[in-house]
Amino acid sequence: MKLEIYGKNYSPSDSLKSVTEKKCAKLARRLSGDDDAQVKFTVTLENEVYTTDLVVVTRGQTYRAEAVSDSPFDNVDTVIPRLLGQMRKQKDIWGKDKKGAPNVYEDGEE
Repeated sequence: MKLEIYGKNYSPSDSLKSVTEKKCAKLARRLSGDDDAQVKFTVTLENEVYTTDLVVVTRGQTYRAEAVSDSPFDNVDTVIPRLLGQMRKQKDIWGKDKKGAPNVYEDGEE
């Protein structure tokens, strides 16, 4: 998993980077089998308001979450559970069987 932290009109501090890396441990557990997964945090500062975007690209799937508040640390605490919820929901959808009877094909003897 590759973690990249960007800032627009804002330079992410070392403490924000370390907190983000610690919080991304939950994402790392979910993405344990995918070494090519990309996690991008973008922190934007506009008019004293911080906007944090989190984008995860893994195995052809893209997950995105966004949070807006006065503190970038609060945004990290909000964004990661939102993204984990999206991933959990997608896993539940793929895990369910489709409706209807399964197709059963008999081997024909020739």
